[in-house]
Amino acid sequence: MSKGNYAIAYWDSENEEHFKVFCIENHQTLLRIARRIVNDQQIAEEIVQDVYLEVWNKRTQFQPDKGKLSSWVSQITRNRAIDRIKKEQRRFKETVVEDRHLVDRNYYLQEDFGTKEMVYRALDSLKTEQQEILKLIYIDGYSQAEVASKKNIPLGTVKSRTRLGIKKLKETVDTSLLEMV
Repeated sequence: MSKGNYAIAYWDSENEEHFKVFCIENHQTLLRIARRIVNDQQIAEEIVQDVYLEVWNKRTQFQPDKGKLSSWVSQITRNRAIDRIKKEQRRFKETVVEDRHLVDRNYYLQEDFGTKEMVYRALDSLKTEQQEILKLIYIDGYSQAEVASKKNIPLGTVKSRTRLGIKKLKETVDTSLLEMV
């Protein structure tokens, strides 16, 4: 058994002191792995604490003949950090969908802000592809990825058409006439 895997033999007998030493020795490495993935110090620290708990609870599952202990723990850290990112993305997406339903579109479609005609005329001055994409994104509320999927075109094309369309709109619309709502 290698030096790196030696500590696990003591963990099996529930010797917490060896586990604490292992945690102290590997804390910075695991923290760097988590922070690199989640890009947030506090969340990375939470992930490392969760990893320690998981490693302690699953210590009997470690198989020294399949690899080093440090590799096993590092992989658990990577997985927990990626899981955290995915969880945050799901939560954000669910929030956006919920918020989308709170908006009363009829109010914005029926309300005359005095500049609606100017904005629609500016939209009509765009190329058809740009018009369609901007309407789907800013009027219908689709994300750029959803528009790419819906129109069956590459995401980069959607982003380019959006950027060019917005640039053209800024040139066409006198933004000083637009009131802040």
